Amino acid sequence: MKREILSELSSQDEIKIQAHINNISFPKSIDELEYYILEHGCYNVEDVLQYNANDDFFWTVPRSSKIGDIVLFFHAKTAIQWIRKLETKVKSLSDSDNRYNKKELAEWLKKARDLYMNYGGKIFAVGRVASSTYFENEDDKVELHYGSRIYADIDHIVVLENPIDISEFNSFLKISRQSGITMIPFNEFEELKRIILIKNKNLPSYYRKCKIGDFALTKINRTNFLSLTYDYRRRFILEAEFRSYYVDYILKHLFGEEVFRECVCHTNQSKIVYFVDNAFVNNDKVLMLEVKLNINNEKNLIGQLEQYTNSCIIDLTKDYHMNEYERNYMYVIDTMYIYRYYHSTKTIVNLVDLDNIRTIDDVDTLKHILI
Repeated sequence: MKREILSELSSQDEIKIQAHINNISFPKSIDELEYYILEHGCYNVEDVLQYNANDDFFWTVPRSSKIGDIVLFFHAKTAIQWIRKLETKVKSLSDSDNRYNKKELAEWLKKARDLYMNYGGKIFAVGRVASSTYFENEDDKVELHYGSRIYADIDHIVVLENPIDISEFNSFLKISRQSGITMIPFNEFEELKRIILIKNKNLPSYYRKCKIGDFALTKINRTNFLSLTYDYRRRFILEAEFRSYYVDYILKHLFGEEVFRECVCHTNQSKIVYFVDNAFVNNDKVLMLEVKLNINNEKNLIGQLEQYTNSCIIDLTKDYHMNEYERNYMYVIDTMYIYRYYHSTKTIVNLVDLDNIRTIDDVDTLKHILI
């Protein structure tokens, strides 16, 4: 396949691009583990660590990726759970079971533990998108990166001298639990970049000099976000940007520090958990909010909202659990409206037209509507 390749660094001091974190997980079954042993020959984390500039290197990327975009490679913090589960399964295999090489599986799981000790829950490498995206239909390549079929070539990968643990950035940037890719808006990218640069001196020029996002959006702050996003609001193409440049500012203005992101919802009926985008607290009342770009493009929004309203416990943070919170209704926001969802009737009602939110005073009126 002939693809457009980025061959040289831009001569500009700053390049306006996008950035994302690629979350590398771990096989969830013995058969998946065997794929890496017999077919691939190494783990995905090792693919990155062993990067050779002379070899072709492709990786799953967001559909919106462009040449020059930044990729931060992250080894999933949850990978250790799957390593432990597979260790238990391998130990329980009968020595007479000819389907698997028990010793080899154990050795590979030992190697997985060693990799996790060094890189688990950490950003450990930086790379750059070097080609236009392309659709890959070969099943073996799909297995490598957990289901996505959108790929791009990645070049100039640099392994960090000092990987960055998730505890150093999860206060302002949450790793997506619903996708292997987390888009990074401007404010979060700049803070994360600052942390990475302080601890690593071996970073490439393209990373040290880059600036991400639309120029106008990079100027947004808590005092001007309404004016700068008023005309732009409907043109957001990334939910992460809409959240960072608009929704977060509204919630923080209204509820201060009592706003939480990626909150875990538990049910009694299942061990499966669900992640609601936001919860906020006012007068000891906890309310939930889901963020979308356009609710009309959602295949089963009602079903998704029911997962949250049917829950029995919500984790606002790792150590902040609530079993008393509003389940009769919750809120949804997209680039056009704020909506209220009613659990009893399974209906979504338009509540606020965002075109009418032009000033901070208008934002203040939302508090009376939402509570």
